[in-house]
Amino acid sequence: MSRRPLSKHLRVQVLARDGYRCLMCGRSKDELPLEVDHLLAVANGGTDELANLATLCRDCNAGKSAYRFTDYRTVSVAPPDLDTHFAFFKDDPVGDFSRYHLYLYYKQQGQGEAGDAKFHRAWTISRTAFATSSSPAALEQRRRGEEASAFVIEIRRALVAEGKRIVQTEEGLCKVDG
Repeated sequence: MSRRPLSKHLRVQVLARDGYRCLMCGRSKDELPLEVDHLLAVANGGTDELANLATLCRDCNAGKSAYRFTDYRTVSVAPPDLDTHFAFFKDDPVGDFSRYHLYLYYKQQGQGEAGDAKFHRAWTISRTAFATSSSPAALEQRRRGEEASAFVIEIRRALVAEGKRIVQTEEGLCKVDG
């Protein structure tokens, strides 16, 4: 017996509620096609209720079996304010480049894992770019914002690939099993 597909109205309602973004990795409809999926499969007793439906990209939908979701509000693999936990560092200039770093420090919890760990992202800006910019400080700030946005997506993708999530605890951020 085949089941009826979701109505277009219900699909649009879910996409709009979720901001036209994959709830797991954060990618948008502008980056790749999105799917509306049952968190608890219909075959396992799931319904077409809004709380059991979530917007996911194809990659996250395929990898979601490693997670235990209760409803769409639990789908995110990282806190919404993840970027506020980034540590920023700037190296002394070397040659023609200034090098910048973002770090996200966290504690690991899980099978055979313990201790502190980090995600890291680095980028450079050339002296030429600074010299030709009408506002070097604005250039530096704009690039930092762009890199932070890309870093959030990079972290979310890595977490999905590992079947993990980052959660906020009393001790800080912790990486745990899905």
